[in-house]
Amino acid sequence: MNRFRIELSPAASRDLDDLEMGIVTKVVSDLKILKENPFPRGKLIKKIKGKKTTFYRLRIDKFRVFFEIQPMKIVILRIISKKEADRYIKRL
Repeated sequence: MNRFRIELSPAASRDLDDLEMGIVTKVVSDLKILKENPFPRGKLIKKIKGKKTTFYRLRIDKFRVFFEIQPMKIVILRIISKKEADRYIKRL
């Protein structure tokens, strides 16, 4: 089975630094799931529609991880709270 490589954007890296350790652990653990299969399934991963490029959102508790799927690579764009997520989507 092919595995995807996960890459954090500079903004996502800063987002991760700002989170509490407990949340960081959960985010890192859930990002490992993306390595296996980043495509939408169930309610956790959702495709963001209506934008020029294809973005996805992974729901982790009260946080949202926005990512883009590239050939064999997943680029994590942002890791933000649910409140900030709506504003972020509008700016994409």
